[in-house]
Amino acid sequence: MVDKLIQSIKSAFGSVSEHRYKNAQIPLENHLQCAFAMFHLKDPSLNHYRLNYPERAANLERIYQIESLPSDTAIREAIDGVGPSELQDCFKIPLAELDNQGIMKDYQVLGRYQCILFDGTQHYCSCKAPCQHCLTKVHRNKKGEVTKITYHHQALAAVMSCPGNQEVFPVACEAIIRQDGQTKNDCELNAAKRLIPAVRKMLPKQKYELLGVFDALYPNGPFIKDLGLAHMRYVIGIKEGYVLVQIKRLKAQKALYVKEWVGSSGQKCTAQWYNCLPLNGTHQDIKVNFFEYEEVDSKDNRLFYSSWITDIEITEDTIKELVAIGRSRWKIENETFNTLKNQGYHLTHSYGHGKKYLATNFMLLTFLAFLTDQIAQRVDLDFKKAWKYCKTKKKLWEKTRQVFDLLPCLSMNVIYRFIAREIKIDFPLLE
Repeated sequence: MVDKLIQSIKSAFGSVSEHRYKNAQIPLENHLQCAFAMFHLKDPSLNHYRLNYPERAANLERIYQIESLPSDTAIREAIDGVGPSELQDCFKIPLAELDNQGIMKDYQVLGRYQCILFDGTQHYCSCKAPCQHCLTKVHRNKKGEVTKITYHHQALAAVMSCPGNQEVFPVACEAIIRQDGQTKNDCELNAAKRLIPAVRKMLPKQKYELLGVFDALYPNGPFIKDLGLAHMRYVIGIKEGYVLVQIKRLKAQKALYVKEWVGSSGQKCTAQWYNCLPLNGTHQDIKVNFFEYEEVDSKDNRLFYSSWITDIEITEDTIKELVAIGRSRWKIENETFNTLKNQGYHLTHSYGHGKKYLATNFMLLTFLAFLTDQIAQRVDLDFKKAWKYCKTKKKLWEKTRQVFDLLPCLSMNVIYRFIAREIKIDFPLLE
């Protein structure tokens, strides 16, 4: 499975528009595949990757179909000019494989929707050498004096998830960067307005019904209308606003619907809800449904509380699953960003900044490598056995690089089988 994905991604890179001079000797897809291999192998830096070319050349050609080994400068310069939207289109290949494997159907919630989690994270930061797209942050001391200015890039990710399933699958990413011709910083809400059409392009409405899960930055009328235009249902966290004013009044009247149950650890779980409330005075035409959830222990100490709005009708039969969907938004922080930053993918390491789109494109390639691994984790038996043998992801990545550097291998699956001790090599004893 992994090797099939690698070959398909290489083919997708072949569709990326060539932006360099006409007589470029090494094809652009070769540079892109070189960078993808670096992130898939979890090398800590581009320099480290380049220094290991001599030992890896044969396996890079066999497994990743890399025919030429360019310098690190050549890789950066080639990828810097690639439009991020073209790299985003390459996500269609692994996402189509998810559908072919039946995972899309397995990941449906409420019997019909693909649950898409949205959240932002920083992936590049520097105190010098800003590019035209860098966001800026002014740091001041207690006296209000400027101490330094930092430059950074952020990204808003859309990740497919399902409560009760461990794997998450990135669908699309949008850079939160200073837009062309703008003098002010970009923001997560504006990035979301650009990202939603990209998600819909990856998962067209003719085939998929989507349910977006957002945090409390998003419960505003214009954004909710944009979701409707994109044919995306929603569950959005809410912490303030006119909806909560109405709920306070309804609680005083004891008009909320209530459902209670006992959690897996013996905690008392209570969900309350009410359907068809106007969002606010300005957008009274937008009707939302409210639900909240609370957990308390045996001594009535609160363990958890949160509240959401949705455009899906809430019933006795759907409330528990809606609560699970609302709470699953943390999976993008834990299973996605935490993994990418702390479990070997080096998302926040600067592999290169560039003058145009290099930092953004390296971020997209990191997510593409992560998506490949998540699919392997879900369906590839060899990957699962190697992971079980190594016990941790970091150890698995380390073992993969060691085998990749030392032994000639025909495929990544052979490497996983070797790590799991299903393939053994007997060396003749020296006399």
